[in-house]
Amino acid sequence: MKVDALLDSNVVVAIVAEAHECHAVSLGLLMDTRTAFAVAAHSYAEAFCTLTRRGDRAPFQIAPDEAWTVLESVRAVTALIGLTAAQNFDAIRDYARGGGAGARLYDKLIGQSAGVHGIPILVTWNVAHMRGLFPRLNVCTPRQYVHL
Repeated sequence: MKVDALLDSNVVVAIVAEAHECHAVSLGLLMDTRTAFAVAAHSYAEAFCTLTRRGDRAPFQIAPDEAWTVLESVRAVTALIGLTAAQNFDAIRDYARGGGAGARLYDKLIGQSAGVHGIPILVTWNVAHMRGLFPRLNVCTPRQYVHL
């Protein structure tokens, strides 16, 4: 299956969380049946954590079973891709050697997945971070993607 674009974790969250400010635009991506999207396997873990997180600063607080159900609905209409164990380890090593620190590592793994699988476009709500890590990828927001 040819994949046109990879969806970042933050787009997956916006697709499934109706309370997300970018829900409608993000969900609209999946309505275009002419486009084949993929999601990196570890992005589901990241999205699940975001959706089910508890506390004062947790925006969605969705029950785990409900979060899993909505993530499965995204999985049903997207390709599942990922890195091998060695590729994952190498990406972490490269990130560390390049002075990377903190949670941007997850962005590194997502962009690395796109590169390994030959996916030319990365769709994210965090364009600046992704472009900084992957200047050779076509990085765009969901709004920009629909106009490509």
